[in-house]
Amino acid sequence: MFKKIKAFLKRKLKGEQILCDTCRYNYGNVCFRRERPNAKECPEYKAKG
Repeated sequence: MFKKIKAFLKRKLKGEQILCDTCRYNYGNVCFRRERPNAKECPEYKAKG
């Protein structure tokens, strides 16, 4: 529940962003989600770094 609230607030404060551009799993054959490369919501999103 907390993750959903956090994601909602993040979208509202920063606007809609494409998450794949900043995701640590955005390379090669690591991510198989059909939303990729234009996902705006992703339960497996992890920021690079």
